Amino acid sequence: MVKAQDPVTDTFGEDDEEFSLSMTNMRSFQLEMVNRITKDALDKIGANPQGMSKDEIRFLVSSYYGVQELRKLLKNRVSALSKQDDPASMFSFVSNGIEITEKNIQKFLAVASGQEVIGQWAESIRGIGPVISAGLLAHIDMNKAPTVGHIWRFAGLDPTLEWLGREKSSKLVSDIMEGRASEVTDEQFVQIATAANRKADTFMTQVQNFADSTGKGSYLTKDNIVKTLSKRPWNADLKLICWKLGESFVKVSNHPEDIYGKVYQARKLLETQNNESGKYAEQAAVKLERVGRSTDAYKSYVLGKLPPAHLHARAKRYAVKLFLAHWHHVNHEASFGTPPPKPYILNQEGHTHYIAPPNWPMA
Repeated sequence: MVKAQDPVTDTFGEDDEEFSLSMTNMRSFQLEMVNRITKDALDKIGANPQGMSKDEIRFLVSSYYGVQELRKLLKNRVSALSKQDDPASMFSFVSNGIEITEKNIQKFLAVASGQEVIGQWAESIRGIGPVISAGLLAHIDMNKAPTVGHIWRFAGLDPTLEWLGREKSSKLVSDIMEGRASEVTDEQFVQIATAANRKADTFMTQVQNFADSTGKGSYLTKDNIVKTLSKRPWNADLKLICWKLGESFVKVSNHPEDIYGKVYQARKLLETQNNESGKYAEQAAVKLERVGRSTDAYKSYVLGKLPPAHLHARAKRYAVKLFLAHWHHVNHEASFGTPPPKPYILNQEGHTHYIAPPNWPMA
């Protein structure tokens, strides 16, 4: 049986590393937790957290990370003042208030996550708690993600998707148009989308939405296309959540119940082996031209190798992408009753095989 505990605060470590509960009676415990927090919220503030919109959940997740950073900053300040025997009572008072706010946000996000099947599954994974789980379900729309590849791109995990910015976007469009015309033909639009590594239909919708928001009428203009192309092509908040997800997997990688941290470890060994054998020499040569000679990264690039931090990031991204593939699979079945039309197939060193989502179906 799951021990009696605070349903939220006991699932977070001192450094806010997210831990999952035991699989034993997971779903019944989560539903009990949702009901307890909902009742408490109704009694104290007269609001039902089960009715939160995705916009509200996204705002709470973003606010949580902001409050978390402020709490850590104040905690460090209190610690520094204490060592100097300076009074820190006001800082301590404010810090305690911020910590209460942080825990309240956690509780509301626990409701958002725990009332959904995908949230219950995500929290069954070691290293994932209600904040990350709620963030994923609030930012990802399954109706817009027929495959996991759509999620990877939206989360900034597709290394081929570049944020061009204004200057590069303007040059790309001008090179293809080769003239002073302000209107872009359909053929030129497809060429622009292809050169920018964007899907033409999705990119056209983005351009049209931008034009509608500015009220400038005709949307297939050079200016509208350049401005749309200049924007960040992924969701910054979702990318941050995925970064924290990867860090959490690393932290729990030595836990006996961990799954994706072990994926990270295995992938890092493979990346290190490939690096030492010279497989990344071409990538290192490209990077070498972009860094200063005084940097630690330069010391690796000049030897035809990627630096340790780069290998760490690659291995983390691999583990996160595999988790998102499983998240997509589970959510597709939970939302539509069928597996995704294109389940993710792992491709590693020339071998392809399917890895089923762990802990699924849930008992």
